[in-house]
Order: sequence, then structure tokens, then C-alpha cells
Amino acid sequence: MSSLHFKSENQSPKKNNKGFYIALGVCLVAVGVAAWTTYDSVVKYANPEDTSSYSASPTGRTQSGVYASSQPAEVSSQPESTAPATSAPAASSKAPEQPASKAEEPAKETAAKPASYVYPVGETVTKNFSGENPIFSDTMQDWRVHSGIDFEAKIGDPVKAIDAGKVTDLYTDGNLGNVLVIEHSDGIVASYCGLGDTMLVKKGDTVKSGQKIGSVNVVPIESVEKPHLHLEIQESGKLIDPLTLFK
Repeated sequence: MSSLHFKSENQSPKKNNKGFYIALGVCLVAVGVAAWTTYDSVVKYANPEDTSSYSASPTGRTQSGVYASSQPAEVSSQPESTAPATSAPAASSKAPEQPASKAEEPAKETAAKPASYVYPVGETVTKNFSGENPIFSDTMQDWRVHSGIDFEAKIGDPVKAIDAGKVTDLYTDGNLGNVLVIEHSDGIVASYCGLGDTMLVKKGDTVKSGQKIGSVNVVPIESVEKPHLHLEIQESGKLIDPLTLFK
């Protein structure tokens, strides 16, 4: 019994030594962790702007889950007046184009009518259109309306169509002599009065502007006056002043 007791006393120092080293190791680990924590805190305190641990994230997301702007300073530094300054000239450059389109509208209205009608003979007018106002007739020795205009000419002078059209009638009248009627564009109907017996066109023919259609002769109701061509114009069935076409 005494020998067993002796052995147990000899083994106890080894157990005590083993516990001592374990405790010492735990203390060293604790000291190391405390030293690292202290060092990390000191480094972060000395460099407060170091955010490399967050900026390295490829998504740019912070710990709170909100996506941070990578360059907020550059966006706010741009002046707000830049956008309206560049868009204003673009709007003003289109403004002059609108009046240009309106200026073309009168051209469309006049395009259907000839730019100018051809005078049937010379341009000298011996008697004007009187409309509803009667004027004195040297031949009839009375006052009456003059429903057309008289162009000075010589007997036998060629008569030309004032515009392209179609011959709709050809007849002889006791007052106006030989009459040739041509229907032109836009409701214009011209009666060429006092023509000779030789006609160069017949009813149903299509004529061109300036084409010769006959020759000057005598207008019976105006036979006392100098030789001339009596021209009457109707527009949409109403007599008008023929000179308005040539102006």
C-alpha cells in the first residue's frame, strides 16, 4: 500500500505541468487576438477614408444593402443649364421651315391656271368691257352694254387661241358674225367673234395655246368702227372682263 501511494505522488507534478501549459497557450491566444484588434482599430482610426473593404465589391453595394454611387461628385458638378442650352437651337432652327410650307400654298392655287394667256391678236384695245354699264355704240347710235373687249387688228390677221382647250361650237350670228367657241381650263369659255369664213379648226377639235384658229373679219354690230377682234369671256357661265386674264 505504501508503494502505490508513492507512485501517485510522483505522477502529480506531470499533470500539473500539462495544465499549466494549456492555460499558458490560451492566454497567449487571447493576448494575440487582443493585440490584433487593437492594431486594427488604430489603423482604421488613423485612416478614416480607407473604404477599400467596401469599394472592392463588384456590385458597389454597402453593408446595408444600398447601392452606392461610384462618382457622385462628377454628376452633381455638371451645370443644369447645359441641357436647355443645347436643345434651344434645335427648336429654333425648325421654326423658319413652317412659313416656308405656307408660302407654297398660293403656288398650288395658281398652278392650275396658265401663267399668262396668249393675246389672240395685237395687245391694243379699242373698246373695253362695260359690264352692266351701257356705253355709246357708233354703229347702232345708241347706248348699250359692251359684253367683251375689242382688239385692234387688220382684216385677215390670224387669230390665236388664248389657251389650250376644246372647240365646243362654231356658228354665225347676225350681230357678231362668225363665232368660234373654245372651252379652256378652269371654267373659262372664250367666244372669238367677227372671224372670216375660213376656219382652221372644227367643232370637237383640241387646240393648243397660241394655235391659229381663224382670221379677223367684220363684226356686223360694230362695222362702223375700225377692224378688230371682238372677244367675250365667260367664267363658270358668267361674263367677265377678258383683260383680267391677260393681267
